[in-house]
Amino acid sequence: MTATASGAPGHERDAAVLARQAARQEQALGVLDALRPLQRWERFGEPRLCGAMAYGLLVAPDIDIEIFGDLQVDAGFTLVSEWARDPAVERLLFINAVGEPDAGLGWELRYRYGGERWSVQMWLLAADYNGPRSADLVAPMRAALRTTAQARILRIKEALVGRGEEYRSIDVYRAVLDGGVNDVEEYARWCRSYSSTGMISWRPSPPE
Repeated sequence: MTATASGAPGHERDAAVLARQAARQEQALGVLDALRPLQRWERFGEPRLCGAMAYGLLVAPDIDIEIFGDLQVDAGFTLVSEWARDPAVERLLFINAVGEPDAGLGWELRYRYGGERWSVQMWLLAADYNGPRSADLVAPMRAALRTTAQARILRIKEALVGRGEEYRSIDVYRAVLDGGVNDVEEYARWCRSYSSTGMISWRPSPPE
């Protein structure tokens, strides 16, 4: 069997990165169990888990939730006042972007769990919001991902985090799923021509 440049066979390298992702998922589930944001937001709309945790592509300690309902500032602050009593909550931020392209209200909660600082980003959008919805990307992403692509995405994201480089997760997904990119060096070259800015409507191609 031919070893990769890292000295481990390809399938073992994939298994290792997938195992790290699974461990992060367990931590993220612990955060959700402790804070219960999905259950608590049900009073004010339809909460949907989205982003990397929903796809099985979790690297940075971030959890993303979209809520579709009435744009009531009081709704989020009602929940924030409950979370603020938890000594593990280190920071709470509010974003008013009703007049911006995102057209919503945002709350970000910083929570210390298992020795790690987690960010829970919650975005309240109008029920009839017709812009790009992260929640609508979950099913296509899950359908498009195969183990090999999942491992490639995770390795690229881990490398970028390890280097302290800023990146857009959706660009990594596009690069691997549409562009056939295999590693972080190929990703850097891909970005020179195809990196995105602002809001983007993208869906991976359906699997053949």
